[in-house]
Amino acid sequence: MKKLSIILATFLSCFFIVSCMDDNEYPAHYVPGNPNIGEANISIAELKEKFIQVTSANKVEKIEEDLIISGVVVADDESGNIYKSIYINDGTGTIQIAINTSGIYALFPVGQTIVVDCKGLHIGGYGTMPQLGALFEGEIGRMSEITWMKHVRPEGGPVREHPVLKNPIKADEAWLDAAEETAAPYFVCFEEATIKEADGEAIFAPEEEADKGYGVNRKIQIGKKSMTFRISTYANFATSIMPEGKLKATGMLTVYNGTWQFTIRTLRDIETIE
Repeated sequence: MKKLSIILATFLSCFFIVSCMDDNEYPAHYVPGNPNIGEANISIAELKEKFIQVTSANKVEKIEEDLIISGVVVADDESGNIYKSIYINDGTGTIQIAINTSGIYALFPVGQTIVVDCKGLHIGGYGTMPQLGALFEGEIGRMSEITWMKHVRPEGGPVREHPVLKNPIKADEAWLDAAEETAAPYFVCFEEATIKEADGEAIFAPEEEADKGYGVNRKIQIGKKSMTFRISTYANFATSIMPEGKLKATGMLTVYNGTWQFTIRTLRDIETIE
């Protein structure tokens, strides 16, 4: 009986420890991904250009060549405003990678350099914007987490002060006039912007105003130009009051079927300057 009690106590202790672990907690020395992936042999800009006829036509194609890219994560899903994807930048351009899992930032946060083996993945146009992922009902969709782990290799740890993060494109009205949709997404910083709907009371994303994609479209003004400011109702700042006045705003400038959209990563991306 004593032996049985010891076994039962041990089992319950193990159960308690496992049950108390958060889904995003990993062993201290856990290294995700595939360590056998080699070095990058193509830039992000070159990859996007190589498949521009596919993506610009909203088509999708499986990558059959041995193409490897590398980049720094410049946007993740930490706040919930970006959904099941990350964006990486290598200095030549930015690309979105869609993964069918949440809490990606726990392993691949902003500032983490990663190497991605593109062979076997799909590239396609999501609203004409290039996206790496998987085939889903004839279109570009999210790859499984299992697939993702076979195609990614992290390099070192995250560097919050990485030069890529400190040097987003300084986008103003003139830059926007010249920006090419086919080169989106862009990692940008608007050094002087205003939110049209901000009145001291309006919040970012009230649920009653959400569309079928659980998002709310606001307007952000840069000079005389206005564009869609996209906020998810799942963002942890969705019910925060939008700041008034002139702002410095950093985030992802994307395009969806000819419409520019700006998305911040967290509320930290907005600074009041006046």
